[in-house]
Amino acid sequence: MAVFSAAYLAWALPAPVGIVLAVALPLLVLRLPVTGIVLVAVLAQEIKPNGRFGELTTLGHQLLISTGKIPAVLPLALTAALAAVARWWPAQRPQLRSPGGMLIGIAAGLVAVATGVGLLHGQSVFSAVNQNARPFVLLLLGLVIGMSLRWLPDDRKSLMPTVGAALTLLLVAAAVAIALGEIADERLSAYFVYYDSALPAIAAAVSLGMLGYAGWRWDWRHLTVAVAAPLLVVVSFRRSVWLAALVVVIVALVLSGARWRRTFQQLAFVGVVVAAVVFAAPGLAGDVGLRSAGSFELAGGDNAQTEPAPAPTDPGPAQTDPAPAPADPTDPGPASADPNAPSASPPPAASGSPATSEPAATGAPTGQRAAPQPTGQSEPPQPTGQVSSPGSAEAPGAAPRPAPGPASAEHQAASTSGHLDDLRIGWEQVRANPWTGIGPLAPQLPGVAADQAERIYVHNQLLQDWLRYGPLAPLLVVLFFVVAGLVALARLRDPDSDLVSRVSAAFCLIAPPCLMTAPFLSETSRWPLVTGIMAGILVGQAGLRRGVR
Repeated sequence: MAVFSAAYLAWALPAPVGIVLAVALPLLVLRLPVTGIVLVAVLAQEIKPNGRFGELTTLGHQLLISTGKIPAVLPLALTAALAAVARWWPAQRPQLRSPGGMLIGIAAGLVAVATGVGLLHGQSVFSAVNQNARPFVLLLLGLVIGMSLRWLPDDRKSLMPTVGAALTLLLVAAAVAIALGEIADERLSAYFVYYDSALPAIAAAVSLGMLGYAGWRWDWRHLTVAVAAPLLVVVSFRRSVWLAALVVVIVALVLSGARWRRTFQQLAFVGVVVAAVVFAAPGLAGDVGLRSAGSFELAGGDNAQTEPAPAPTDPGPAQTDPAPAPADPTDPGPASADPNAPSASPPPAASGSPATSEPAATGAPTGQRAAPQPTGQSEPPQPTGQVSSPGSAEAPGAAPRPAPGPASAEHQAASTSGHLDDLRIGWEQVRANPWTGIGPLAPQLPGVAADQAERIYVHNQLLQDWLRYGPLAPLLVVLFFVVAGLVALARLRDPDSDLVSRVSAAFCLIAPPCLMTAPFLSETSRWPLVTGIMAGILVGQAGLRRGVR
């Protein structure tokens, strides 16, 4: 499998850097399975550069958006899983009745449901697995990789330093991108850059995991990561993550107990530094305030009617290409919107149809979206407020940038209103088809935000899974996060839990609110892989503390 991964990477990246990655990445995941694949998951962004968003904020997109039928990260994750299992099997075997065994069974059930429903609706085996079940396969592989950490001492030592260094590197890349004008939407802010939504979720989890951590030290390593992680969350353009992180902060404070003094010391330090950066950058504080206000305000009256309909969650930003042709059912790429785009709706003159955007809790760009990519792969965002095609994107800074103002909050509110319409329409369809859904190949519903999606796409993980695969799929998703969430709460409450467990716990609590605003778990490759790894680490470390074998 390592040889296949190397060959596939070399084929998918026909450039000198591709040859280097084809050699280095399989060797890395063979030597350090967990650290290697987590490094890929943190650094690689699930969005293409397009002339506006350059390589600085789309680093490693080739691993998730491949020229082949599958993303390159899939064989790489399979290599990491096999390498990890080879280290402990058969000497150590997780108990099936443990939380880890339950999560593996649930993930396998999601794979079976997505595949089986696809076969019943006339898809080939390859299409049903690759188009429907592939994200759940990555979830399952992530679980195996994460649970293996307890038996990999080298990975346990290197994992958190590697993640901290990667987050710091990405913050530096974001700062350079801002200086070069490679921002997500000039009408909202000159400081928000386009990073895939999974990145700020990971950064928020790292930041929250450090709160109350018994091994916290006031040294440059801890302080650097403690500041870099929340700054990444601020500039990453993802309001759903902001809101989810706020909820988890409250939960963490409630569970801190006797560690409140240490927790508040950390919060005070990080808060002062982050506030100093935000207020020192001209206009950034106001932009953050407007972005936050847009999360709670809904456009009403004639404005809501005249604004172009907003678009799906967090996929690739707005484009004005013609609507794509109907998808071939045997093609592995889902004909749906991809939840990895910045949210912000351009002025009505920019276009007539919605594009993909950030989760419901965020604003969404408007304008038509480009032809859909394979599951979990995003089309590159276009400069917002311009009518352009991928081949004609202007260089950053070519067009004048209107200053953000009250109109920005109105655009975001209109976008949020469109996302809420998705929930209403999706629920109506669920009520009309409660036992079977409408099938994985059903065309997009009229009136929803992502009106150019070829397959059914709504801004909610549970509704989309229900509509595509019937009621069993959302039930399994809920069970997955109930099990992971209960273990996560126990780890946050335990004063002796290590940093890796605390970060994994925070991510498993942040993910469910984000999934209520976009179907990340079934529409991307990065989210299910990271979710599986975090949940696997969480239950694996919990088993280690109990002495479960």
